[in-house]
Amino acid sequence: MVSRYNGYFNAKEIFKATKKQIEEGHKDDFSELIPLFIYPNEEQAKGLYPDMDKIVEKTSTVIDRHSIFINKKEYNKWIDDNYMLMGKARFYKQEYYVGEEVFEYVAKAFKSEEAGTGALVWLARTHLELENFNKAESYLKLIDERGIPNQYNSDFNALYADYFIKKHNNDEAIKRLTKALETTKKKKDKQRFNYVLAQLWLKKKEYNKASDLFSEVIKLKPAYDMMFNAQISRALSFNPEVGDQKDIKKMLTKMLKDGKNKEFLDQIHYALADIAFKEKDESLGIHHLQQSAALSVTNNKQKALSYLRLGELFYDKPLYVESKAYYDSCLTVLPEDYDRFESIYDRSQALTRLVDNIFIVQHEDSMQRLANDEVYRNEIIDGLVKAAVEEEERKLAELENNQFNPFENGNTNNGNQTEKGGWYFYNNTTLGFGFTDFTSNWGSRKLEDNWRRSNRETIASFDDDLEGELDTNSNDSTKVNEKTTPEYYLKFIPLTQEKMDVSHNNIIEALYALGNIYREDFQDYNNATISFEDLVTKYDTCRYKLPSWYNLYRISLLIDDDVMKAKYRDLILNNYPESEYARIIEDPSYNKVTRENRKRVDNYYSIVYSMFTDKRYKKVLIRCEKAKSIFADNHLQDHFDMLAALSVGHTLPKDTFITALKEVIAKHTDSEVAPEAQRILDLIKKGVTENPETSITEIPYTHVFSSKFNFIAIIPTKDKQTNKYKVDIAKFNSLSFNEKGYKVSNIMLGKNQLIIVKAMKDYDAAIDYYKAFKLNTTDLNDLNTMKHQYLLISPDNFIMFYKNKDLKGYQKFFEKNFEIK
Repeated sequence: MVSRYNGYFNAKEIFKATKKQIEEGHKDDFSELIPLFIYPNEEQAKGLYPDMDKIVEKTSTVIDRHSIFINKKEYNKWIDDNYMLMGKARFYKQEYYVGEEVFEYVAKAFKSEEAGTGALVWLARTHLELENFNKAESYLKLIDERGIPNQYNSDFNALYADYFIKKHNNDEAIKRLTKALETTKKKKDKQRFNYVLAQLWLKKKEYNKASDLFSEVIKLKPAYDMMFNAQISRALSFNPEVGDQKDIKKMLTKMLKDGKNKEFLDQIHYALADIAFKEKDESLGIHHLQQSAALSVTNNKQKALSYLRLGELFYDKPLYVESKAYYDSCLTVLPEDYDRFESIYDRSQALTRLVDNIFIVQHEDSMQRLANDEVYRNEIIDGLVKAAVEEEERKLAELENNQFNPFENGNTNNGNQTEKGGWYFYNNTTLGFGFTDFTSNWGSRKLEDNWRRSNRETIASFDDDLEGELDTNSNDSTKVNEKTTPEYYLKFIPLTQEKMDVSHNNIIEALYALGNIYREDFQDYNNATISFEDLVTKYDTCRYKLPSWYNLYRISLLIDDDVMKAKYRDLILNNYPESEYARIIEDPSYNKVTRENRKRVDNYYSIVYSMFTDKRYKKVLIRCEKAKSIFADNHLQDHFDMLAALSVGHTLPKDTFITALKEVIAKHTDSEVAPEAQRILDLIKKGVTENPETSITEIPYTHVFSSKFNFIAIIPTKDKQTNKYKVDIAKFNSLSFNEKGYKVSNIMLGKNQLIIVKAMKDYDAAIDYYKAFKLNTTDLNDLNTMKHQYLLISPDNFIMFYKNKDLKGYQKFFEKNFEIK
């Protein structure tokens, strides 16, 4: 009775309150598959330390004082419950390995009881969070074999579904989640399980099943955010084969007019766009997507998804210029943790390169036409001069008007009026003049604030700029606007042979670049063919004639066009029989060692290596994988694989890093990268990592994972709150790390006070303390708001650090060797 109603009861009440707080504070991202189970994130877990430690303390006391364990059997029926609660507290603190030990004990000690099955369920849950999928599966299968007590049936099947979702096996996840719902009793669980099941069916484009399940969620009357998104998702589940969905469109239109949906207008328009596309009304769908993006105020992800869908729509047409504009808009608001961010970024970059070259061809063609047709040239220039004169007269009249009416708003031009010739940006000739004018004045400038300034760090005030412009105007009021004279426009036109040659060369380079971008980045073989053929037709003596023929030959192989293949094969073999391209055609294996191919591989590798040095490791992994398909059997594949392995070391667990290094050694035994990979493996076995950039002049700090560590807060002497900070840290330690027995002290170092917390038993414990310290917004709020420097340091390194007063040097070592996010 004491075991149940004293320690265990109080501990359970704490856990229930904490669990409820986490669930109520959770915000689902309904644009993704929502989680089946709600657990605390890292920041929340650190905040739970005091309450979870109380649970561990209370349950430990019950076990110590009231356990009746005789002849390998426990006679107090509440002891297993206390162990389970203790394990759950460890799980919620994200102390997964400690929790695993508790659950393993319960699974063995109470094997024949229901608690044993519950422990196995939580073991599977623990390994799912650790992404140890093989272990998680083994526990789930073991439970299945033993049979599932009714009280665990729903939880077990939902957990099994969660496992399959994480393994991207949605078919099996659907089966398990459907089975879980048969025995689910809690209303909140029914709402969440039904919603996830509906999302899974929607992913499979089983619109009727998804729609029915979203309707079921709505019937269960969940919280407003889930209710609203269920209604939107039901609209997205509209099946065009069933018929006209007037009721759904009517519902969405009504939702548009509801004031409480003001912040959700973007999602409503997105759903209406989806229906329009399914009904083959593309123009209406585009309109709704544009409205969705325009009306998205707080939901940047929805704005990004609307822009992305527009970008993909125009990309598939293909209308690359329009697509590029929407991809650019998407990336301005798309969260970097979005799972497709890297591929979207890569496509945007490719579109930028493509569109830049399209504009170059259009611009040079326009300038050459002006150069070659005097009548047309005079007509265009006369029109531009006339427009400039009228603009000058308008400005003058507006200035005079403002002098007499200083308080009247003279901004009557809304910017949407156009000349008779159409909008400026739809006229390639006019646009060409603007492009040339800008480049000649400013060069190539990135789109950003204060783009005109070469040094944007020293910027005068707006008032100073305005005064300068007014002074210039007043001192030089008689100066003629050069745009009102024909000579201004003539200087941009290639009227000399030298300028014409430059213009032709720009077109040659742009056409060749276009062909390669279409072929390699977009697999758009039709446009690639047009670009290469346009190049060799217009410029049959240019240096890209042979490479273009070879590219056309390669395209013929890809599209299986025998006529095209024979044409360009014969052109190469008959006109350039000694070329490397001819040798490749006659002997495809020769491709591996060709100079041109090696150059392309070298250039690509230098780009990937730069990404690695910039610490863009995820992007490096994508690029290294892409290199295998773009450059089959290339001479730098061993280096690509090594870069990929090193990037794995920065982004994935140590076991995965070790596997990647072993694969490099196995695949490239005779390569120079094999010894380096082996050296790193040997260091890992010793538990040591070294700083590869450490020079002779730097202090040779070492990093041993198994070493003890101290936490240091560096407080400048001008901050007089050191004693208060020490008290706050001691209080924080007693609440969150009471069982660790950490000690707080301070010492002077130059012009700084060092507050030292010692000693964490190993690297993992040190990282855990560091993160908990920085994330604390209660006890340590005064200290953390000061943004002082924090470090972790081993006792051996501290001796060298303190002796040399090496704040900057150790900070550099710390940033490179400690994975602090």
